[in-house]
Amino acid sequence: MLDSSNSREGLLTVDQSYSKHFFSRIFATVKFDNAGRNLKKVLNLANLIFLGISITIGSGAYSIIGIAAQRAGPSIFFSFLIVGLLCFFTCLPFAEFSAKIQSAGFSYSFIYASCGELLGYITGHYLHLANIFSGAITARCWGAYVASFIDMFGVAVPKWTYEWEIFGCRLCILGCLLVVGLTMLILNGMKESAKVNNVISTMNLTTLLFAIVAGAFYVNSEEYYKDFTPFGMKGVFSGIGLAFFAFLGFEGLTCFTEEAIKPERDMPIALVVVLIAATLLNSGVALVMTGMAPLSVMANNQSLLAVFRFACPKWMSFVISIGSIAGLTACEFTLLMCQARTFFSVACDGLLPRRFVKVNAKTQTPDFSVVSTCVVVSVITLLFDVEIAGNAVSICGLLICAVVDLGVIISRYESESSSSRIVNWLCFAFICFSLLLGFAMYFGYSLAFAVISGVAIAGIYGYIQMQPQTKMPATFVCPCVPFIPLMGALSFTLMTTTIDLEAWSIVLVYTVIGIFCYFAYGYSNSKLNPNRKPDTSLNDIPLAEIEGESR
Repeated sequence: MLDSSNSREGLLTVDQSYSKHFFSRIFATVKFDNAGRNLKKVLNLANLIFLGISITIGSGAYSIIGIAAQRAGPSIFFSFLIVGLLCFFTCLPFAEFSAKIQSAGFSYSFIYASCGELLGYITGHYLHLANIFSGAITARCWGAYVASFIDMFGVAVPKWTYEWEIFGCRLCILGCLLVVGLTMLILNGMKESAKVNNVISTMNLTTLLFAIVAGAFYVNSEEYYKDFTPFGMKGVFSGIGLAFFAFLGFEGLTCFTEEAIKPERDMPIALVVVLIAATLLNSGVALVMTGMAPLSVMANNQSLLAVFRFACPKWMSFVISIGSIAGLTACEFTLLMCQARTFFSVACDGLLPRRFVKVNAKTQTPDFSVVSTCVVVSVITLLFDVEIAGNAVSICGLLICAVVDLGVIISRYESESSSSRIVNWLCFAFICFSLLLGFAMYFGYSLAFAVISGVAIAGIYGYIQMQPQTKMPATFVCPCVPFIPLMGALSFTLMTTTIDLEAWSIVLVYTVIGIFCYFAYGYSNSKLNPNRKPDTSLNDIPLAEIEGESR
C-alpha cells in the first residue's frame, strides 16, 4: 500500500495565530495543492463522458419519467427541457471548480476551498448520505429488474432473492451481490473499470436511442397527444420537481478530476456534453413514452419497460429490459466509485480516520475506502428498504449544488477588503431568502413573505454585480458571474422547498449529527489544527494551505 504523503511532506503551511482562533479555523478558505496524490491519471475525455453518462442517464429515463408524467401528462417533455436549462446554471460553476481544483472530493473539496472546513465537512457528510443511499436504492431496483428480465423467459425467480420479507425487513440479496461484484471490479483499478464502464454505458445509450427511434413508430398522437398539457402550466412546473431527480448526480462526474489526464481541458467539456445528452435523451424518451400508452400504464418504477410491453412486440421489451439493467449497473458502478473517492478526500484532510487514505501500490486505488463503501452499501441494500430516505437524499444533493454555485461567487470576490466579507455574508443571506421565497410560494404563506424575499434577492444580486472581481487563472471560468451561479443557487434552493417537511426533518437531524461528528473528531484531527497530534502509523498528507481571512 502507498501512503499519499511521500512527495508532499511539509507542503501545509498554517498561520498559527490565525488557525488557533475558533471561527477563523472553521471558516478559513484554503488552497488545494494537486501535486503528489497517488490516484493514477488514466481517464481521457471519452472515459469522462461515459462516466458522466453512467451516473446521470439511466435510472431516471427507465423509471422516473413515467411517475413524473402522472403530474404533467405529455407536457413532462417541457419539464425536462426546463430542468436541463436550470442544471446548466450549475454545470458551469462545477466546470470552473473542477478545472481549478483537481481533487477526488468534488463538491466537498470545492466547498472546503471556498467556504471553509465546517461547511466542507457538512458537505462531505451530505455526500455520504446521498451516495450510499442512492447506491442502495439503485441496487434494490436492479434486483427487481433482473428478476423481471429472467421472468420473460418463463423462469420464475424466487421472490426471496430480491424482496424477502423477514422480521419486518425486505431483504434484497440480488442487489447485495451486485454491489460486491462491482466492488471486485473497482479494486482492479480505474483503467480497467473505465473500460468496462464504457461498454455498459454504450449499451445504455444504444437502448435509449432505440427506445426513442423505434418507439416513435408506435406513437398514437391522436389518442394520447390530443391534450398535450392536461394539467396546464401548473402540471409542467409540478413535473419539474420529479424530472429534476433524473438529472441529479451529474456533478458526481467531477470526483474523477484527480484521475483525469487533462482535467483543465477535459472536465468542463465532459460536464457540458453529459448535460446536453441527458437533456436530449430524457426529453426524447418522455415525448415518445407519453404518446405510446395511457398514463396509468407507466405509473410504476419500471415505466419504460411497461410502456413497451403495452404497445410493442415482445422482442422490443426484451431490448429495453437489457438496457435498463445496463443503465442501473452503470449508475451503481459510478456511485460506488464516487463514494470511495469521497471517503479518500475527506480523510486526506484529517476529517476521517487515516486508514481511508491508503492507496494500493499496484492499482493506485484507495482500497480501504472502496471496501468500506462496499460493506456499508451492501448491508443497507440487503437489510433496509431505504426509499423513504429518497427525498432526504434529494434535499442534500440540491443544497450541495446551491452552495457550490455560491462558492464560485465567494472565490471570485476574494480580497482583504470589507466588501469581500460582505459578499460572503450576502451569499448566506441569499440562501435564506431563497428558502423563504420557496416555502412562501409552495405552502401559500402571506404574499408579503414572497415579495420581501424577492426584493432581497434582487438587491443582493445588484450589490454583488457592482463589486470588482478577482483575476482568475488561465483555466475554464464560468461566464456571466454572478448571474449564472446565483440563478443556479436560486433554482436548486427553490427546488428543495417542494419536498415534504418529513424529509426536511430527516436532513436537519442528519445535519446536527454531522456537526457533532465534526467537533467530536474532525476539528481536533484536521490538517488545519496546528496542535494536532501527529499520526505515527501513517505519514501526513498535506492538502491545503491557508490563503485568506475568515469567511
